Amino acid sequence: MEENMQALMDRLNSSSQFLQSNDMRVTEVRHGFAKVEMIIDEQILNIHGFVHGGALFSLADTVAGAASFATGRDSVTLTGTINYIKPGRGGKLIGIAQEISSGRTTGVYEVFIFNDENVLLSRATFTMFFLDSDKMKKKKGAVTDKEVSA
Repeated sequence: MEENMQALMDRLNSSSQFLQSNDMRVTEVRHGFAKVEMIIDEQILNIHGFVHGGALFSLADTVAGAASFATGRDSVTLTGTINYIKPGRGGKLIGIAQEISSGRTTGVYEVFIFNDENVLLSRATFTMFFLDSDKMKKKKGAVTDKEVSA
């Protein structure tokens, strides 16, 4: 199991140009949980010198996706909401996501983003759509629309 999680981390860190170009790195994954770090540099600061809200949202989305992938299921974001609590300052951001609920087609993930001084900067909730939901239906013996019309 640990080998699978290391392989997932390696896959996420090496295959996503978005993560690489935004100085993000998946540092931990386990079933329904992920941790992603992001370097704070001048390119992600807003006009006030704080981390831009879009950068915080991108990190939250990334860590929620990694936690979802850590369940063994590929997914895409269906919805995401974020609360900005404190201005983003420091040397790096640390995003942590935990699965709250998982169903046949969607999973819900709670995300917390801290700076490197352990100050909570934002809290988010993401709903992820599982791309393998059709496969799961077939495994359970469900009849799909294609099978009905055939």
